[in-house]
Amino acid sequence: MNLNRNILWALFGIFLIVFTLPSCQKDSIGNSADSTADFHSIVDEYWNHKKAANPFQDILEGKNIKQLPDIYIKKVREEAAFSEDIFEKLSAVDSDNLSHQDWLNYEILKWQLENEITAPKYYWFGFLIPPVSGYISYLNRAYTGYTFSSKEDLTSYLNLLEQYPVFIRTAQRLTKEQLTKGIALPKEMFTMVNPFLDYILVKGEQNPLYVKSDRLTELAEADAETFQKSVGGYIDTEVSSALRDYAEFIRGEYYQQTPDAVGLGQYPGGKEYYTYLIRVNTTMDLAPEEIHQIGLEEVEKIEAKIEKIKESLGFEGTLAEFRSFLKTDERFFPKTPGDIEDRLMSYVKLMDAKIPGYFSAVPKAPYGVKRLAPELEGSMTFGYYQMPTTQNPKGYYMYNGSKLHERSLLMAEALIYHELVPGHHFHIASQLENEEIPEFRKYFLPNAFNEGWAEYSAWLGLEMGLFKDPYSLIGRHLLDMMLATRLVVDTGMNYLGWPRSQAVEFMREHMIESETQLNTESLRYSVRTPAQALGYKLGSIKMMELRAKAENELGEKFDIKRFHQAVLGNGALPLFLLEKHIDWFIAQEKGKTQAGR
Repeated sequence: MNLNRNILWALFGIFLIVFTLPSCQKDSIGNSADSTADFHSIVDEYWNHKKAANPFQDILEGKNIKQLPDIYIKKVREEAAFSEDIFEKLSAVDSDNLSHQDWLNYEILKWQLENEITAPKYYWFGFLIPPVSGYISYLNRAYTGYTFSSKEDLTSYLNLLEQYPVFIRTAQRLTKEQLTKGIALPKEMFTMVNPFLDYILVKGEQNPLYVKSDRLTELAEADAETFQKSVGGYIDTEVSSALRDYAEFIRGEYYQQTPDAVGLGQYPGGKEYYTYLIRVNTTMDLAPEEIHQIGLEEVEKIEAKIEKIKESLGFEGTLAEFRSFLKTDERFFPKTPGDIEDRLMSYVKLMDAKIPGYFSAVPKAPYGVKRLAPELEGSMTFGYYQMPTTQNPKGYYMYNGSKLHERSLLMAEALIYHELVPGHHFHIASQLENEEIPEFRKYFLPNAFNEGWAEYSAWLGLEMGLFKDPYSLIGRHLLDMMLATRLVVDTGMNYLGWPRSQAVEFMREHMIESETQLNTESLRYSVRTPAQALGYKLGSIKMMELRAKAENELGEKFDIKRFHQAVLGNGALPLFLLEKHIDWFIAQEKGKTQAGR
């Protein structure tokens, strides 16, 4: 469950896959060869342009990049103009004459284009200060993930390194201009900003841009040594100079003008932008007040479930006292990072035994767990799912192994079902392997589908008869509680004017997370990725609603394997479109003949 991953996938795309249902193959009724050919031509034009315009695409595919992105508003406007042109061409296509699969592609492209056309309007709300920004934080991956197999790679890396200080100075200029528009990072975020600035300001071999010898084993020793001297020298001069100027500006002139309040609502046009983010991240038209109320109702329901288990365990204290017990008893905490890994993998094995009864197809890519890089652990509450790439073909849940006294294992079972199997890995790795959908959809990940499926997967463990230990079951409800509180505090801080202290107190009252985790989570919702965290609970609610609808309408014809294939088998979909697709699936299962829709 990760913040940066979803922002980056929203900005640069993400990998999702499909196992195409037999019923979702191209229909023979009502299709027009001309409409299909025109549509495919438009898709090709769109994706070829996007691949060329977005250097980060190569990072997502595990490739080296040669050019850093252009982040000026002029470029964003040019891309929006291109999307408008594609939208006009798309509007001329007769979508009624497309197959069901192409109709899904059509609707997704249209939705994507609409968001891209709107992007320049909200350009100045994006922060370029690490670790808030997906840009600078993610930018380092272009260097730390760079691979070397030939002497030409050494030259290419040095060329890319020369672009880094230019990028940083551009970010500084844009941040200054953003400040004149009344948009500045809240002061409270500097508890994360300062450590990250210190991390990237390090000189010599400890700098993240430096290339150590273990990455150069395929090259001649003399070439490697000459290269390392060049890299180290450039880092200690040009890169360090740009970063030092940037850090001094951020910690000095900029910091003096930062607000005490958090949330988008404090900025000019911020509430409108937040409403836009809700639509992008949930793929539904919901008002902030409506989401807030859903959250309050869900919190109340989950509290009742936890209370019931508390009573069954014979705990005689109040719910607050029970939470305190869960939060402090040593039995619930790991003694080493290895304890976390062992616990997670034990649950993976339990889930593996249940998969054949619920899924007709699974991804070929293997999966496992691995610890996060230590420098990332301080800014993350949990960890994240790392998708397979050509160079690293295994999917991993990257767990947080720091601060073990705060790292409760109560939610470990629910978390690994969400993050790995049958959650993110089944969804994302499968999609990467699929050859039935166009390339632009392999790199398309609507947040509410991605996180909604993952959370539905954690809930599925209950149906499978897992969560046998009552405390693990409590952990499942506690994870659900975290997702429900997000609906309350995200809307509270970004739209309803809540101070962060009020949000933290609400979470403290209903969750068992440590103060460190409450701090990172509340900053995530209010500053780092507003509205992103809404997709988890709202997405899972929609997934379960659609399953209940399929069960009710199909009765004895309902097949859980086919339903899961219907959800995953045609790629990630905005939830409004997933609902239409499931209606189509139900009609197909009933044996009705429907062309197109």
